[in-house]
Amino acid sequence: MKPSFYPHSFLGTGWILLAFGLWLCWASPSISAQSKAKPQIAPLLYAGNESGSFRIFFSGQEIGLEKFQIVEEPPGVKATAEIHLTVERNEGKVTFLVRPVFQFSRFFEPVDYQVTQDAGPNKTKARVSFKAGMTEATYDSGKETDTRRIELKKDVMVLDDNVFHHYIILTKRYDFNKGGVQEFSAFVPQQFLAGGVSVSDKGMEAVQAGGKDLKLQHLLVDTGELQISLWLNEAHELLKLAVPKSNVEVVRE
Repeated sequence: MKPSFYPHSFLGTGWILLAFGLWLCWASPSISAQSKAKPQIAPLLYAGNESGSFRIFFSGQEIGLEKFQIVEEPPGVKATAEIHLTVERNEGKVTFLVRPVFQFSRFFEPVDYQVTQDAGPNKTKARVSFKAGMTEATYDSGKETDTRRIELKKDVMVLDDNVFHHYIILTKRYDFNKGGVQEFSAFVPQQFLAGGVSVSDKGMEAVQAGGKDLKLQHLLVDTGELQISLWLNEAHELLKLAVPKSNVEVVRE
């Protein structure tokens, strides 16, 4: 099976997503993680800077690389990346360059998110301004612009398509002292979808990552329809991500 290049007409803008099925099942805001009657945890405080790169695999074949940087920029935090993805489309291969920029407070409250996607002469971009009461998202295909509004929680987690360092930020939201199942609201900007996710600690596991046999801590992210496995080292650094249903694996260099 080849990676599917999902042509999503983003509310009429012609925005093209490279989804790999990561969030195609997350179309309903009432997925199981939202319906569970469990209290929301208090937000933790973000601290520290982090940078690195992820190798991206689909069905065992390497198709891309993400270089990311997360830095504290008072009064908040800024996360940026440059993501290269090469996929088969029609009868040839197409390389996409995705550049996301995410600004949020140290209490994980999003402030602004921008993402551009280039494929040769084609360029699309989106910007999301998170405001009290109502969040505004603008999508530009280069030919037309569309604006949408949505009500989101002030500590909503941004988990965008094909932006894997966002899961690093999600792991920092997980309270390891509390453990158990913890729930968060989340938003996928490129698909303009909102819903809930649950994160649970599955303990230590033997995992192969980067050609090495490692014993890592397993966090399971559940959207109700899709499960995403995250493996972290003792310092709680994300070393591997896997979406078995989508044949996607991401490994830290």
